Amino acid sequence: MVQHLLLLCCIVLNPQAILVVDDDESLVSLMGELLQREGYQVWTARDGLQGYSSYYQHQAETIVTDINMPELDGFEMMRYIRAIDPRARAIYMSGAPEQYRRTLVSEAQNFGATVLRKPFKEIELLKLIQAFAGQNTKLEFPNHKGFVWKEAV
Repeated sequence: MVQHLLLLCCIVLNPQAILVVDDDESLVSLMGELLQREGYQVWTARDGLQGYSSYYQHQAETIVTDINMPELDGFEMMRYIRAIDPRARAIYMSGAPEQYRRTLVSEAQNFGATVLRKPFKEIELLKLIQAFAGQNTKLEFPNHKGFVWKEAV
């Protein structure tokens, strides 16, 4: 019983940290507000270079990032972040994820990353964040040959 209370206290006192990176300032602001209302600790950045710098300072468990951004794109930013922590988890956002299919499949297989097609509903983002909560390592795909890329819709 005491162990369960200690675990609950740790979860409440140490909410999951999320970094949101996108060059669309209004989207970043809306996502940040939504996630904070849901109890997450949130940092935001407007491009990949700011995202990397913010990660270096705050070490968020989950990074929600646009793919196509100035300075560093989302994939480049995640490469730098994974040099610090190879277990860093990413949710990539894109209005046209098909053009990044090969890289997204590789990210899913190697790091458990997923993709969220823009525009998306709040509930879609929240479900992905909740699915990532509590995972300390990359997701494993037991049969890489049978992997099928799927978007969160």
